[in-house]
Amino acid sequence: MEGTLLNGRYRLVELIGSGGMAVVYKGVDTLLHRPVAIKILREAYASDPAFLARFQREARAAAQLDHPNIVTVYDVGQDGNLHYIVMEYVDGEDLKSILRREGRLSVERAVEIAIQIAAGVGHAHKKGIVHCDIKPQNILVTRDGLVKVTDFGIARALSESGLTDPEVVWGSPTYFSPEQAAGERPVPASDVYSIGVVLYEMLAGVPPFRAEKPAALALMHLREEPPPLSLHNPRVPPQLEWIVRKLLAKEPAARYRTAEQLAIVLQEYRDRMAQATGMYAPTPARPSPARPGAPPEKGVSPPPPPGAAPPRREPTGAVPPAPVPEEQGTDWLTWILGAIATIAVIGLIPLWALVYQAWSRSERYAPPTPSTPTATVTFIPVPNVQGRRWEEARELLEAAGLRFTLEEQKGAVASEGTVVRQEPPAGERVPVGTEVRLFIAGKPQEVELPPLTNVRSDLARSALEQAGFQVVEQVVWSTEPISNVLAQEPPPGTRLSAGSVVTLTVSGGTAVPIPLQVNLGNLIILEQAEVLQARVRPGEVFGISLRWRPLTTISTRYVVFVHLIGPDGRLVAQEDVEPLRGSRPTDTWVSQMALWDPHQVVIPADAPPGTYQVRTGLYPVGEPGNRLRVVDPGQASVESNSILVTRIEVRP
Repeated sequence: MEGTLLNGRYRLVELIGSGGMAVVYKGVDTLLHRPVAIKILREAYASDPAFLARFQREARAAAQLDHPNIVTVYDVGQDGNLHYIVMEYVDGEDLKSILRREGRLSVERAVEIAIQIAAGVGHAHKKGIVHCDIKPQNILVTRDGLVKVTDFGIARALSESGLTDPEVVWGSPTYFSPEQAAGERPVPASDVYSIGVVLYEMLAGVPPFRAEKPAALALMHLREEPPPLSLHNPRVPPQLEWIVRKLLAKEPAARYRTAEQLAIVLQEYRDRMAQATGMYAPTPARPSPARPGAPPEKGVSPPPPPGAAPPRREPTGAVPPAPVPEEQGTDWLTWILGAIATIAVIGLIPLWALVYQAWSRSERYAPPTPSTPTATVTFIPVPNVQGRRWEEARELLEAAGLRFTLEEQKGAVASEGTVVRQEPPAGERVPVGTEVRLFIAGKPQEVELPPLTNVRSDLARSALEQAGFQVVEQVVWSTEPISNVLAQEPPPGTRLSAGSVVTLTVSGGTAVPIPLQVNLGNLIILEQAEVLQARVRPGEVFGISLRWRPLTTISTRYVVFVHLIGPDGRLVAQEDVEPLRGSRPTDTWVSQMALWDPHQVVIPADAPPGTYQVRTGLYPVGEPGNRLRVVDPGQASVESNSILVTRIEVRP
């Protein structure tokens, strides 16, 4: 579609992204002469009038969001059968690519990115918009470190559409909230949970929950606690780990109510940490007090005190000498009185010594002054034990210094002995020793599983939940109507206890990638394929995109063949070309890279109606008869090293 001009204004330049719901092109706004990103809806969604109405309403609401951390929506339009959104073009990469390349991020960088994510999503929450699909793929980071969140309007429209594709509507099951996993309506706190998962992954290098199947992931979000961050990254401060655990609380009420609140909390944390680790100038030492003046040096007379009268001079004239009195006898009375005083003073010395000793002992052994203790009450948060076995809940509560009581919850939809409710709720701060009431599920009743094939998934889910089952949906590629139940596990008629898990395989239409995982020659993995048109007519163009992932460096150039095999088993149409029309030959591929490889096959005008096989494979350039051997068929069917991708209908 490169070069196409939409509504005489937006020109498609190159394909830059592809997902189950839409394809994204880099384009040019020829009116304003600026680069833009253009997202074009796939056929399965563009052909649903109800969805389109919601999509256009929500996309226009998203266009009203004006925030530096949100990708701006410029326009929403339609050109023929193409429905598109025109957005700000961001020169950078998505956060998922950064995490794949760098692994876990530093604490400072992770917090800074999370603050910007929360700021953008918080602005949307104030406008009444819930994103519903926060994940690293929807978070773009510019070369200058500016973070922008994208896909607001689309995610919200899908969340209300009734379509249940886990890769499109709710995002990857790795990031959705427990209430989304349970099929409930998302709220702002659901976005907060998803931001928590992203922050956890940035700090730990891996998401909190990992499993091969979406059903297992959904149950982990509903029931399990994430591993402590310190197990993956000991450098995460305890205060930050506490914030992350609050974000990942199972109950929305136990998290921050909106992303704006989260942004404020993270900013305060960042500021406190900056102050705690900052350099402060030491307090200068006070100068020593001035030394008292020393006595005058030996042989130096001190100056006379100020105001002292000068010595009187003797008169110069001769003065006759004064008469000298006669020498008197010894004054005995004075001597006797002095001796008596001396003896009295000497006699008082022992008495003074006794008084001093008694005073010293009283000071040394004086009892401390009694003080009145101040009573203090310690408050602690109530642990979240909902969804756990009561024995495990008891250990957690007792370890926290709390008491508990058990009560049976009638009609609880959970396995026997599981805590379904707690009072006070998780996160509430209570005094140590407080009693927590645990309501546990009793022995469940067995219910027969009804047949649900060809029933709409929302009706099937409602019936199962009313019967007391937990429902997990697995969406797959199918030509059946979107949301139709294709299969169920366990099968109909099985008797299950209330609280058991029932897995529904649901049609996602043709927008869902087809899993293949075929190993060719231990060199290349054909991971999946996208086939957007399940039904075509003679003379039309059939499109398919293949996702390749090399296992090692490849020295041989291979040709990709796409064959359409008619109802009679004969080859009707084909395209044989090197990957990406020859622009990315296989001898330029390196280990673990991945690329989407689009192909187009023209249906002959005389092609008979019926069911056609779509097959693909590889062969060296110039050697069509020497196909690369299929070592492991994965999830596909293989014949003569030709991989059956899917079947399509050719209509008259």
